[in-house]
Amino acid sequence: MAADTATATARNATAEAQTFVAVAGSDGTWRQKLPPTPASKTAYSFHLSSSSPAAETASIVDVLFGEVYICGGQSNMEFSMAAVANSSSERQIANEFPTMRFFSVGHRTASPTPLRDLQTVWEPWQVASNQSINKDYSPGHTLFSTFSAVCWLFGRELSTKLSPTGDVPVGLVSNNWGGTKVEVWTPATAYGACNRTGEDGPMYNAMVLPYTVGPMALSGFVFYQGEANTANATTAEQYACLFPQMITAWRQAFGLPTAYFGFVQLSTWCCLPPESLPQMREAQMAALALPNVGYATNADHGMGCNIHPAAKQYVGKRLAASALAIAHEQTNVPWRSPTYKSAGRGAVVAGAGARSASVASLVVSLNDVGAAGLHTIRPHNYHSVGYGPSATQQPTTVDCTAPFVVNATYNASMAQQCAFGSLHVSGHGWLNASVAVHDQGKSLLLTAQLPAPRPAAAEGAAARGAASVLGSSYGWGPIPMLSAYDVATSLPVLPWNRSV
Repeated sequence: MAADTATATARNATAEAQTFVAVAGSDGTWRQKLPPTPASKTAYSFHLSSSSPAAETASIVDVLFGEVYICGGQSNMEFSMAAVANSSSERQIANEFPTMRFFSVGHRTASPTPLRDLQTVWEPWQVASNQSINKDYSPGHTLFSTFSAVCWLFGRELSTKLSPTGDVPVGLVSNNWGGTKVEVWTPATAYGACNRTGEDGPMYNAMVLPYTVGPMALSGFVFYQGEANTANATTAEQYACLFPQMITAWRQAFGLPTAYFGFVQLSTWCCLPPESLPQMREAQMAALALPNVGYATNADHGMGCNIHPAAKQYVGKRLAASALAIAHEQTNVPWRSPTYKSAGRGAVVAGAGARSASVASLVVSLNDVGAAGLHTIRPHNYHSVGYGPSATQQPTTVDCTAPFVVNATYNASMAQQCAFGSLHVSGHGWLNASVAVHDQGKSLLLTAQLPAPRPAAAEGAAARGAASVLGSSYGWGPIPMLSAYDVATSLPVLPWNRSV
């Protein structure tokens, strides 16, 4: 709206109208900061008029005040509600959330220079319903349609927990682009701390920066990205530095230095080299060094070699829990998965005879174990639900003894992709290890059998007992077979690979 001054009148059904006058700056932009307004399901209408000779007018109606989150990333954030597991029942639930609103940015704009406005919009702000949440689903859009499943499921859980009666509306912005690296979402200012040089990312310029012109008022960000950066140890190391710098730069651009930022730890797919994916999952966790950063792992609910798992419900709930605890300071909401803390000295118990196998064991202590302790289950990644309505979805079953197709002439072993517990024992290398709860569920016991010595090489039990445990790993691979969970939270113990 071109104007020397702009007048805005805001009113709701129960309050007197309020009028605000803003003066445009030299660049033609005018801003009007609104007074603090409590979250409410009561809608407002805004009527705007300009002082220009054209006397332009505009109206914005049915506006709610509440939480607003930008959801960004690549294809797993773009993944749609139309393809999510149990989509037919999930879409119907949207009718129960009329105070949730969502907006989808167009995926066709990238810019080498900063932009003040969004150039493409896929869907404008709309009210949540079983129809609006499912738009643009067609044979040509089987996985990626208008709105993000992770974003919606995160917001829905947040709305449910914040206000069962709908008094805290939630607004969501789907702001993603499949196949993108973290670099395209990052401004040039973030590279210096990582001893790198870079330009403003084209998606940052076109799909993040425009929101800062206001700036748009936000409660926080949710981000699901990293697959495109997964290649080797070097790219993981670069990500561990640049990702936190990107978070800091976004917060600075919005003038929100401590805003909540939640990310999704990557799920499963069959990749080579196999260690590149667990390395990237660990690199993502470097962001936790920043204040008010939360995460949700999706490593335990993958879809085998398929990079786009259907069951996005778990990450939605887990992200919401972190937002409730961090952004809303709800101290009774646990959200952290148990993680590796330390390991005692590994023991190698000699067998009874020269032909008997020795047993190696290691007790691993963990962070963030709840009062009810741990228990073990059959890993979810053995068998996962498929896409779409429950009546038609095809489940994915993982066979860890089978090959997987890399290309037309080369197959690789699924044994390289499935990851269980392992112990590194001197003289024997890495050995498969069983995983059991220990110390009344507060820690884990990893146990591995050493191969029985050949008769000619037998040196007696004492000599064989001199071997030592050098390290341990758990779920350290593309498809983690995670069996240890916190009883109270149902959160998995996260993968690790550590020396003793």
